Amino acid sequence: MSVLTDYVQAESEKKGVPPGQWLADTAKNASKCQFATHIGRFINPDVTVNWQAKINGKLDDVYVSTGSVACSPDIFVAANYLATASLLQLRLEDGKTFYEHLQAADDCLREDFQIMQADYEQVREDLLTVKSDVLPDSTDKRLRQVFFPVGEDDYHLLTVLPPASLMQEVRARIRAMEDGARQACSKKSETYGSDHRRIYNLVQTKFGGTKPQNISYGNNRQGGRSYMLPAMPPVLEKRTIIYPRKDFFKETLRLRDFIGLFQRLHKRYVDKRNNMEIRQVVRSIERQIMEMVLLRVYVLREKCGWTDNRSLSRAQSIWLDDKYAEDRQIDEEWQKKLAGEFADWLMAAYEKVMKREKIEFGDGELTALRKEVAEFIRSDLQKQ
Repeated sequence: MSVLTDYVQAESEKKGVPPGQWLADTAKNASKCQFATHIGRFINPDVTVNWQAKINGKLDDVYVSTGSVACSPDIFVAANYLATASLLQLRLEDGKTFYEHLQAADDCLREDFQIMQADYEQVREDLLTVKSDVLPDSTDKRLRQVFFPVGEDDYHLLTVLPPASLMQEVRARIRAMEDGARQACSKKSETYGSDHRRIYNLVQTKFGGTKPQNISYGNNRQGGRSYMLPAMPPVLEKRTIIYPRKDFFKETLRLRDFIGLFQRLHKRYVDKRNNMEIRQVVRSIERQIMEMVLLRVYVLREKCGWTDNRSLSRAQSIWLDDKYAEDRQIDEEWQKKLAGEFADWLMAAYEKVMKREKIEFGDGELTALRKEVAEFIRSDLQKQ
């Protein structure tokens, strides 16, 4: 028996029909289902405007969005066909959904279909009629509309759609976090006393009232409940910026502002799992440090001509002072020199924070870091 056969067996018994028949009947309704990450029904149950965003799960994206968070698409479906949506989203032994296995024409499913006495080819053909990547051809007046200017006397009319997949992923992660916290506080738990996290002042919302199944498959699975994270402006500490006389990295950057990030970076550096995910996290943290440095640069640039009568290198003067804004775009030699100084500061700061715990880097790693810094500087220039 497998996850699939157990599931179909249980559902067919509820209906009082053989598993093969239940499977065939359920598959025929797949064309009435539509994958979507943004569903208009969360605003109004009569709205049928939906959209499916590309989910990349990029760890280096600094913004929380459907594209940057690893989440699953929801299914826009009428309540009568939730069984079909549930079957499509059923996760099998390897963590992939039943739908993903069907897309890949996985022959491993054939044995399960033989046990259930179902026609694999026909059921697969029916289930793959589920709609995917459908672009809406119109909006709905019941949704919020935003006029976004794109030039003089011109605009785009944008429709704001609720990010259903993202909301459901947020709730799932918060519940997992709460469960971990409960285990850490329970003396009967094996993880009692361990570190845990909690998010306070959460607001819980409910979509669909007593009938969450009328909104979407994902909404029904979570009982219609979602969390709203606190959205408050940050409390900004008033800081003064130091205008350097000789070296920006030594005189303006305060090491204590970067300690937390370097400690996180060190944990990844010493992680023996040398896989893509770890490397992406390392790149992401390094980029956060560089962006913090860039914030100081932007503050310095607010005062044009401040580098006059100072002993900064030409590379730093061009980078830090908008008096040299044109040179910044034309002259490329300064970028190479600055990338070297920037990378040297990153390594020196890391070693100063971690002291004896630091790890030594070879020439290859340092060269790669200089290239990464150079690319960061170039990408910032392209935005100006």
